[in-house]
Amino acid sequence: MNQLTPPRPERLELICFAALGIVAALQWASLVANPPAVRIALAVVLATAAGAALAAIGRLPRPRTTRWILGAVAVVVAIVAGLVIVGLPARLLLPGHWDELSANLNRSLNGLTDVPVPYAGADVWTRLVILLAAPLMVGVAAFAAFWPRRRRVAGRICALVLLVGLYLVAVAWAQPERQLAGGALLVVLVCAWLWLPSIDRRRGVAAGFAITIAALVAVPAAALIDPGRALIDYRHWNLLSAHGISFRWDQSYGPLDWPQKGTLLIEVSSEKVHYWKATNLDIFDGVRWARSTGPVAEPALGEPLKYHPKGVDPSPDPEWVDRVNFEVRGLTSDVAIGAGTTLALRPIEALPTPDAIWPVSHELRPGSRYTALVYDPKPSPIEMRAAGTAYPSEAGRYVTFTLSGGSDGARTIESPFWGKTGPPSIGDEVQGTPYESMYALARRLAAGAPTPYDAARRIELYLRSNFQYRQDVPNRTYPLPSFISEDQAGYCQQFSGAMALMLRMIGIPSRVAAGFAPGGRDPEHNNYLVDDTDAHNWVEVFFPAIGWVTFEPTPPAAPAATQADDNALGVTDPTPIDPNINSRSAPDSGGGDLTKPAPQTGVLVSSGNDSSGLGPAEGFGIAAGGVALAALFAYGFRAQRRSRLTQDQLTAGEIHELDRALAKLGSPLPPGATLRGATDVLRRRAGPEAASYASGLENRRYRDPSADPPSVGERRALRRALLRKAGPRGALTVLFALPPGGPAVRRARVGRRTRQGPASGGAAAEAG
Repeated sequence: MNQLTPPRPERLELICFAALGIVAALQWASLVANPPAVRIALAVVLATAAGAALAAIGRLPRPRTTRWILGAVAVVVAIVAGLVIVGLPARLLLPGHWDELSANLNRSLNGLTDVPVPYAGADVWTRLVILLAAPLMVGVAAFAAFWPRRRRVAGRICALVLLVGLYLVAVAWAQPERQLAGGALLVVLVCAWLWLPSIDRRRGVAAGFAITIAALVAVPAAALIDPGRALIDYRHWNLLSAHGISFRWDQSYGPLDWPQKGTLLIEVSSEKVHYWKATNLDIFDGVRWARSTGPVAEPALGEPLKYHPKGVDPSPDPEWVDRVNFEVRGLTSDVAIGAGTTLALRPIEALPTPDAIWPVSHELRPGSRYTALVYDPKPSPIEMRAAGTAYPSEAGRYVTFTLSGGSDGARTIESPFWGKTGPPSIGDEVQGTPYESMYALARRLAAGAPTPYDAARRIELYLRSNFQYRQDVPNRTYPLPSFISEDQAGYCQQFSGAMALMLRMIGIPSRVAAGFAPGGRDPEHNNYLVDDTDAHNWVEVFFPAIGWVTFEPTPPAAPAATQADDNALGVTDPTPIDPNINSRSAPDSGGGDLTKPAPQTGVLVSSGNDSSGLGPAEGFGIAAGGVALAALFAYGFRAQRRSRLTQDQLTAGEIHELDRALAKLGSPLPPGATLRGATDVLRRRAGPEAASYASGLENRRYRDPSADPPSVGERRALRRALLRKAGPRGALTVLFALPPGGPAVRRARVGRRTRQGPASGGAAAEAG
């Protein structure tokens, strides 16, 4: 046979690898909507071809270093080709484009585990990053399974863990339908990968039949015990400490590096979509937005609504008033979470501040429940344009801000309100500060806007369309001007802080609101489930006779938390951006009720144990647990079989196992070697404790037939001695060569060899 033509067991191994790889990769690809199934399968075929090349390279009469280089090239080429086939632009693999590739990967990996699957969002790179994991993982599995080396058992198991892990992570993440049928297919393919290449042809049909029957029996059995809902509902676990997770809401703008684990914080029952507010950030101190510490005078909302700490007049439009039920799951907070303007709370004890933030008498902790009456207006653009500019005097504090960095130090600017002629001019006061270009941009965007609403909408759309969502932003002395002029990327703190400051610069009352995006819907209870990835900042703009209205400047394609789209906010006629403004125009957000962008705004202060749901890391844990269960089953099966063997059968099986074990450990016995030769090999390799095992076999076989064969304890001592000499790198090989429980030899085979005489080769050829 030609050197490059694989033998039959190797061909079967390649076929089994390709089948298992295609099933696992396609299951993973189902995490995106309309997956490219043909291209994914082609990438797996390429990885399998690389495996065949590795096996062929291992048989070449070349120096070891040459074979390693050729094998590495084959694997790298297959992985790279698979990535390109799946959709990675080939130009990004050139050294000159690595920065662009790294930036896109980092942006998309942030919060990836909280993306709704199957992913059908607008972010191309989020979709691509999910898909690229399949050819990458299958390529690594091919490398592990077929890399040319003497002992490939560990590599085959490693490849199996990678492929099964890929499959189980996808199942745990997406929870698809038809899991029973898919699981049955997976069992068949795993068994084929483990045993088909090495099993005797005569027993192959029987083994395949037994495996198929077992899988078919397991499917209806699993269906019978399926109650229609999870036996263990991890989404509603509350394993947090009594203190839960708390947030510091003032803006910081540094890179976000606190852990985002999807910990469930609150469950909210509401008929409408709201942002869940914790506090208002109402002052800009020259660098960042923060909450004022003194008493404030809140502008009146105008007739017909008047704010009352303990209720609300019956006159306001009932469409904008909602009753919301909150249940705290994993959050600790010294203020009650509400929405819009919270009008009343029951039954917790709290007294509101003038701007309707409700510090509570007793800290909210996991298990707290309360009801909030909220006023959260969602007026139409027509209503906001008609609101006018008759701002109450109390709103003056919401057009006041401090700028630092000028030649004369920090200065506080009280901008006039937007008037009948448009935005006021404060250029002289801003000149010479780092915020000069930011003010100029606000003026350009507002130029020609007929109403404050149109100006606010233009700024909102400009930020959403021209700036990227990114969490790994650098620390800056003046974060918001740097965000506008240099970085042009950030997360919700930068977007909301920049918009609110630009609005104040042009005389429109505004503030930053901090809390949580709406969260995802619980399909079982129709509640909103809000977790730590939903922490968020947004902007509120004040309109006379309406009140504070929510605006969302953060891009809707950011891959983390859930924020409301324009339809949920009541905006149905997006205003186009002025074409004379330098911008990369992007489509306005709209359609659907919830997207998955813009995560956390607060800085994590403390946390207990989280109760996050299953994600990719837990999927790999499932795979590891499956391997552990399989090992436990194998041990029990071997131990039970040992107890059923006769003394002669057990001795013959142990001799045969010792022969094979020495070959797997790299010390094969030459043809014609005796058990005495095996004793000498073991003494040199692992010491007298190991040699005594072979001596016991020799004594039982040829000197004293009435003596007992080596016991389980003596076999265990042999394995311990070999493990001590093998070290960490060879431990797995020793365990596969001498697994716990007993020799892996069938009773029928042992009996036949006992009757016919020793098998050829090695210690089994002992003649006396």
